[in-house]
Amino acid sequence: MKPERQPLLPITYRVMHAVMWPILKVLGISCRATYELCSEQPDRQLTVSEAFRLRIHLMMCGLCRHLPAQFSGMRELVRCAHTDEHGETSDECLSAEAKERIASKLREIS
Repeated sequence: MKPERQPLLPITYRVMHAVMWPILKVLGISCRATYELCSEQPDRQLTVSEAFRLRIHLMMCGLCRHLPAQFSGMRELVRCAHTDEHGETSDECLSAEAKERIASKLREIS
C-alpha cells in the first residue's frame, strides 16, 4: 500500500518560501526561533528586535501564524486548571519544598 501524498502548498507560498527562506534564516527568523519567541512572549517583554523578528516571520509564514493563539490558549487552560472551586486563582500552587526541588533539578541540567 502506497503512503498517501501530502497535498501541495499553493504556488505563491512555495515561491515566497523559496525566495524568503534564506533571508529569514540569516536574520534569525526561523520557525524554531519564532516558536521560542512565542513561548516566551507571555512571560516577559520581548526586546524591540525580537518583537520585530516575530512579527516579520508571522506575516510571512502561514504555518506559524497560529502559534500566538495556541500559546495563549494553553496559558488560559493552565490558568483555569489552577482555579479553586470558588473561581479564585491560587498564587501558591506549589509548596516551597517542591519549588526548591524543581530549581535544584534545573541547576543540575544547566
